[in-house]
Amino acid sequence: MLQLVVPLTLMFDYSSLPDLVALTVLVGVFWSILRRRAAGQLYGWLVAWVFILLHFAIALFGGPGPQQAFALCLSEIMLDLAAAAFIYAAGQLAFTPRFKVYAGLGVVATIAYILFDWLSLTAVAWYFGAAILLTIAGLGLFVEEQEPVQWSRTVYGWSALVLGFALGLLAHFKMQDFGADTIFFVMYLLAGYQYWRAFPERTTGAITAALGFVVWACVFPVGVLVGTTTKIHVPPSVWNLPKYIVAIGILLTLLEQEITRTEHLALHDPLTGLPNRRLLQDRLTKAVERAERNEARLAVLLIDLDNFKQINDTYGHAVGDEVLRVVATRLQMRIRKADTIARAGGDEFLVVVSDLLQPHGAEILAGKLMADLNEPIILRDSTLRACASIGVAIYPDDGQTADALCEKADLAMYDQKRGGPAKEAAPKMMATTIPAISTK
Repeated sequence: MLQLVVPLTLMFDYSSLPDLVALTVLVGVFWSILRRRAAGQLYGWLVAWVFILLHFAIALFGGPGPQQAFALCLSEIMLDLAAAAFIYAAGQLAFTPRFKVYAGLGVVATIAYILFDWLSLTAVAWYFGAAILLTIAGLGLFVEEQEPVQWSRTVYGWSALVLGFALGLLAHFKMQDFGADTIFFVMYLLAGYQYWRAFPERTTGAITAALGFVVWACVFPVGVLVGTTTKIHVPPSVWNLPKYIVAIGILLTLLEQEITRTEHLALHDPLTGLPNRRLLQDRLTKAVERAERNEARLAVLLIDLDNFKQINDTYGHAVGDEVLRVVATRLQMRIRKADTIARAGGDEFLVVVSDLLQPHGAEILAGKLMADLNEPIILRDSTLRACASIGVAIYPDDGQTADALCEKADLAMYDQKRGGPAKEAAPKMMATTIPAISTK
């Protein structure tokens, strides 16, 4: 039995000092990012790397006997807490009550195992089995709340295999001292799998971080095998390399997310989330080129809200913004995914319909859009109507370039507002939309 009182005399181990400096800088980087863009996932990364920093800081202090064992115990606890934070952040999981309960059970179980190991209790082998079972079961149960069908089956299937492998290692080598290594192997492997699932687009950062977690997880069983079956000395810097691969992958992922976010803001309307005029011009030009190659027809529909200024003046700009969001949602629900809808101006929307198959398909779609927009909008105990005028231009009949089509659609829309030539030019369309154009 180890002494419960740890001597205060500490010996400084300089071999881990470079890692401590590098991790301090890394924690500072994540803290700086978090100050600029607060998010739950970033908090998880920061907490995880703080625990890793504490893991190395405790390892700097060593000494003979109980003092060294106690430092190793605290260091392993920090590594366990870091693994839990990595799993939370990697999977972008919601911090639900079930998450707190079951993930907490898993963390407490592994910490208890580490403490029992430090106290050299004979029942530690049996507790190790219970600890790792609780850890994996807890992780599986809180993830089941998010995806109850596919993910839970995957977790429990792999849990059985990993648990059997871990207990088999323990029984074969009788290595109670290495039970924590097996637990860490399971948890960091799960963190890598969570990261892989969280980023299906498979960016460079996502692949780097996920593979880094897998290599980090493999460090624990490989370290046990190398240390017990060979006399090969592997420098600590080699074992610590996967940590920095993970850090590089995470930072790359954050950079990729920021670039994607910036590109989205540059090409989309911040109020409605629809493509803005810049992205619309690009898509319309490509649609015209594709129609020319395929000898197909396309339509451009310009939609203008007739009474939007009155809504803004009467109810205020906040209500006007809500009306625009509702209008955008209704338009998105009507058009096909292959087509494009964009916010062309303040109260103007433009729809690009590719591959027209019906002779009057654009007019039919315009009538349906009119009917959708004429449905009442209930906001703040007020019932509003977003009355609209729609101008239609067809490629190649009304123009053979993007600019020509937009000009034609704009003229048709204003003619419709005035009830002028557009009425004769498109009698079928006007017959279905005259009731909806009402400015009551």
